[in-house]
Amino acid sequence: MPRKRKPARLFQRKDDGAWVILDGGQQIRTGFGDGFHEAAEEVLSNYIASKKRQDNRVRDPSEITVGEILVHYGEAKVKVVRDRDRLLYTIQALSPYWSDLKVSQIDIDRCRGYTAWRRCAAWTVRREMNTLNAAVKYALASRRISHAPIVTLPEKGVANDRWLTEEEIQRLLEASASHVQRFIKIALYTGRRKTAITRLKWMPSLDSGWVDLDSAVIHFLGKAEAETKKRKGMVKMPGTLHTEMKTWAQEGSHVVSFNGAPIDRIDKAFRAAVQRAGLKDVTPHTLKHTAVTWAFMHGMTLEDATAYFATSRETLENVYRSYSPDALKNAAGIMDWKI
Repeated sequence: MPRKRKPARLFQRKDDGAWVILDGGQQIRTGFGDGFHEAAEEVLSNYIASKKRQDNRVRDPSEITVGEILVHYGEAKVKVVRDRDRLLYTIQALSPYWSDLKVSQIDIDRCRGYTAWRRCAAWTVRREMNTLNAAVKYALASRRISHAPIVTLPEKGVANDRWLTEEEIQRLLEASASHVQRFIKIALYTGRRKTAITRLKWMPSLDSGWVDLDSAVIHFLGKAEAETKKRKGMVKMPGTLHTEMKTWAQEGSHVVSFNGAPIDRIDKAFRAAVQRAGLKDVTPHTLKHTAVTWAFMHGMTLEDATAYFATSRETLENVYRSYSPDALKNAAGIMDWKI
């Protein structure tokens, strides 16, 4: 996150003993010198009050920097977002390029320039630019700016079509530590994202998903949690997963744990397993892609997949439905001309 400037404060000059207000790079004289500290304090108080009135007014985008609205957005959202570290990392990534620019300077050329300057995966740049767009919209909604420029996002790019075969899954399981094996199996049987899985607990929870072995249901949302765009929902466990989970030792509070302790991230251990298995282009998200792809290959309907995977119908149609043996079967039959 851009470094916050220090608040306005009093400082007594050594050369003439005058009390001045330090604000950023400015020195504003109070008109009082040695022996008049209280009077200088009153001047400072009036200065801060006046400045606050100015800060609270709706400003033209040319009067406020992108860095200021990123700080404003970060301070508001860091208290409520689940992945606080990701938000802070994203703002830090945006800051070197954007912070010193005025909001009014956001345009299509600078947005494209950021993509070239960033030099990383297109989906990463798109996620970061989405955060910039959210910060601009939040500044408008909270009346920090009078109107908002358009933030041009990079193209989504081609969806990653990497999914694993059964043979590759067996190699990966054999190369994995026990806690990674648990993660892999839950991902393959439920098609959920990594954080939803690593946060699973054995007992009902307000802030995390939990497993109900008695009714064979996995709740991926805590009882007090609100659903987000990246929906979690719940699933009825497939019989094989349910049977195996009943044999798992319940060490500690979390289903996926290491030496009884919950894990913050699975990425490092998963990456090591992928290397040992001799696989390429495989990430934890590849398991979700594999689960949904296999489901359509085995004939799951679009309606069932939408509910089971808590994934939008649009995504399933665009990315996965072509793997179904029944995809467009009726249409192909109609088009089977006899010529």
